[in-house]
Amino acid sequence: MSARVVAAGVAAAAGLVAGLRPGGDDPAVVVADERGREVANVPLPEAGRFALSYRHSVYRAEVTEMFAVADGGFRLVAIASPSEAVLDYYELEGRRVAGHGWRLEPAATPRLESLPLVATEVGRRTLVVGDRRVPLFTPGGSPAHLVLSIHRG
Repeated sequence: MSARVVAAGVAAAAGLVAGLRPGGDDPAVVVADERGREVANVPLPEAGRFALSYRHSVYRAEVTEMFAVADGGFRLVAIASPSEAVLDYYELEGRRVAGHGWRLEPAATPRLESLPLVATEVGRRTLVVGDRRVPLFTPGGSPAHLVLSIHRG
């Protein structure tokens, strides 16, 4: 193996490690279809928060699932809906707050590396990052089987 090939491999590995370290390239929320093609790639704000909003298929109520980047992945940190029944549907223990609708802050949630999603015209699943809203469904289209993950640079 030539020195040039070894040097290129070391440089590539160093770039990968730098991208995973805190202070590396800014992370982004990436949504890909079942073939691995990117549907969305949105840089995360400094706070590392994003959300998925959709219309619940059983209760026909709006739902917002809020996530935060954590421990090399991401965690569900809150669920909000005008319907308390939607919060019951999740079967999660945690603090409930009533106000302009209902909000559940789960007591514990697992760290996720990826999240499979199905986006339909009925549910109108939408990625929300900062002030950007990216529809993940296709009006009049078939259900889309997607995977959400966090990528660094």
